[in-house]
Amino acid sequence: APMPWNYLFGGMKAVPARILGDRALMQSFSRFSEPIIRLVDRLVGATNAMRVDAYGREGQQVTLRVAHDDLEVCVGLATAAFALEVLSGSVPPGVWYPAELPPEARARILEVIREGAIVWDM
Repeated sequence: APMPWNYLFGGMKAVPARILGDRALMQSFSRFSEPIIRLVDRLVGATNAMRVDAYGREGQQVTLRVAHDDLEVCVGLATAAFALEVLSGSVPPGVWYPAELPPEARARILEVIREGAIVWDM
């Protein structure tokens, strides 16, 4: 990602929770920023990539590197996969950390996210 985006995301940690929790303010901010983001995506592309390093209590380590041509597609796939798990009853409704999900459900969600990935390395 262009370095300014990384600094912007890092800077979000400094924004007070009361501001982030103000739905009307955040909606206004998203309306303001969306055209800017769309313009930048046209100029430099919308590819999204991430690396996740996970460490277990027993010293195990897993690294996932994944990239998608379009962040919106990746987020849509992940959201739909999670919703399917909730609707099928394998995951109760709510907000969950990936490690809290049943291993089978987590594996199915990752398989869906893998669709269309231009990089998938675990």
